[in-house]
Amino acid sequence: MITDKKGWEPTLSQRIDPAHTALVVVDVQNEFAAPDGLVARGGKAVTAAQEMIERLKPLIADARKAGVFIVYIRAVYDEPVLSQPLAEQFARRDFKDSLCLTGTTGPDFVEGTGPVGLPNEVVVTKHRYSPFAGSDIDLVLRSNGIETVVLTGIVTEVCVESTARDAFFRDYRVVMATDCACPFSEAAGAASQALLNQTFGRLALSTEIRAIWNAAAAGPRNWQPEVKAANVLRTLEDRVDPAHAALVLIDVQNDFCHPEGMTAKSGAPIEMYKETVPRIRNLLLAAREAGVRVIFVKATYGQVYRNVGSPYRVRPFAPGEQMSFTTSATEIRAGEDVLANGREVCVVGTWGGQIMDVVAPQPGEQVVEKHRFSAFVDTRLDLLLRANGVKTVIMAGVTTNCCVESSARDAAMRDYYLVIAEDCVAVPDRARHLHEPSLESLRTLFGLVEPSSKIMAAWHKAKRAAAE
Repeated sequence: MITDKKGWEPTLSQRIDPAHTALVVVDVQNEFAAPDGLVARGGKAVTAAQEMIERLKPLIADARKAGVFIVYIRAVYDEPVLSQPLAEQFARRDFKDSLCLTGTTGPDFVEGTGPVGLPNEVVVTKHRYSPFAGSDIDLVLRSNGIETVVLTGIVTEVCVESTARDAFFRDYRVVMATDCACPFSEAAGAASQALLNQTFGRLALSTEIRAIWNAAAAGPRNWQPEVKAANVLRTLEDRVDPAHAALVLIDVQNDFCHPEGMTAKSGAPIEMYKETVPRIRNLLLAAREAGVRVIFVKATYGQVYRNVGSPYRVRPFAPGEQMSFTTSATEIRAGEDVLANGREVCVVGTWGGQIMDVVAPQPGEQVVEKHRFSAFVDTRLDLLLRANGVKTVIMAGVTTNCCVESSARDAAMRDYYLVIAEDCVAVPDRARHLHEPSLESLRTLFGLVEPSSKIMAAWHKAKRAAAE
């Protein structure tokens, strides 16, 4: 069964281990719970919220004592962040001047439920029901080794449930403290909790959670600086370990790399591509032999994906001209005749858009389609890496200064260790002057740039060690 490998069911104690758990307190603010807050002034009762807060306070206190990481979510809905659809919803609910406005007491945490300055406490400001939309909460959680979020706060079926869903979709385990989440109505809250328990996570009483945290040993916590330092992978061998590394091949496609592809036909010499593809193939074969996960990324362009940021087409070159992609509105209008003559690259269903036969994916190897230079923009690449416990992205492909560098920068910004296979990335010959500066930038700021021979030697060493 496919779930036998990944779908094991931890106990509640394992699930909310203080080492890797965050208590997330959602919107416990004056606007929603204080007698003089906007909700109360609008005629809605806040007694249920105030009763919930009295149960929440000891949960927060015990989380602090156990060294649990705590994230306090604060809603702010100032005019600059208020979209038309959100403003429409607020107007329908009679919040015509919005709510939780900066400069008022509305966004302040209810007394006794906010941070007290401990190093394991963080405030995240959100501008939508879910903090995962437009805040740094995901960065905060992953930067501190969080695997499970225990959710509390206001309102159960709106902001708390929205947070639960988005946390689950980002592969965090979710637990809701049922008596520390306050709904607008009992029926809506019960339905929300039942749905969460069925589909997105688990439910527990705050007393159960507190008992586990109070009994927990005072061991290391993932948020602690010394634990973070101890967990850093410092050597190339550690980083490219097949247990947690993935080889990501970028755009090794006919239109870019084949002598009959669109790049070559446009007049751009591709000798560097021709020299590099065999080395990419050798790296791919070595990865397969070592048991390294392989993910292919291929560019797919065309009418449905065209917009300001899209690579549009390859145009013919004048003698001595450097290679470029046309993207401006002027060139698009002027280039319709070129499009009609088949100058667009990597169109869906064409031979040019296919991955080259010499590095073709094998059954079970994943292929990610991208529509912008970076392999992470609006694709499932990050999902695949997270879902399979990948810590290190080893990158090869084309072109060095464009799609490879764009993808590499995004990998580093998403907290993956980055290793560039130095001799397995390339540019068209007309762009050779950009190749080394691109590698230097990546080497200086974003990750390791190493020859494929060193990467393959590390894999061979790991395989030999595993066999002993």
